[in-house]
Amino acid sequence: MAKRNKEVTRQRILDAAIDVFSDKGYNGALVDDITKRSDTSKGAFYFHFPSKKSIFKALLGTLVERIVAEVDKAVEENNGAELKIEAALETVLSIFSKHEKATRLLFLEATGLGKVFDEEVFAAHQKFAAVISGYLQSAIDDGSIAPLDTQLTAFAWLGAIHEVMLMNFLSPTSPSLTEFVKPLKGLLLSALTRIPSNMRTDRDAIVSTSASTIDYN
Repeated sequence: MAKRNKEVTRQRILDAAIDVFSDKGYNGALVDDITKRSDTSKGAFYFHFPSKKSIFKALLGTLVERIVAEVDKAVEENNGAELKIEAALETVLSIFSKHEKATRLLFLEATGLGKVFDEEVFAAHQKFAAVISGYLQSAIDDGSIAPLDTQLTAFAWLGAIHEVMLMNFLSPTSPSLTEFVKPLKGLLLSALTRIPSNMRTDRDAIVSTSASTIDYN
């Protein structure tokens, strides 16, 4: 029971930290703000986290793990490499749009805080890219899409997502992130070259169709 209570307290502190960092930014946030928002003590905070930096890093790691887990779950519910790619991308975008405060931490607050956090952010982007790259490779392997550089494509997609997120966060007149999910997904998927099912065992035909693109609309 004591172990469970400690874990519940830790999660309360993490949840409160997301709100505080999102509202005040990393530099403006204080440990006092987090303990007040979580209705805990400084003793409880420092029992779980040695510093403000440590809880911020823990938040980044937790958010990445949650996103990857949700993507894997969504992908498992779809059959076929093409559908898995679409499910993975849509899930990533949907999670970012539904959890705007957490997304702000990943794409805005964690940027420019120094080498340590830059490495954390890059590691997070690498994990996201690895997930997307894996599903792209599966689609290439089964002949659903034409060969491409999966890692470069995955990072290019993340770069586009990152810019859209920044535009949304920094523009006071920008609509909700949820309004960007469908058009952004369509734009990113349109860069893939779909191989007709009757040509998927013909490698020469696959190469010859590389100028065609998928229409996901």
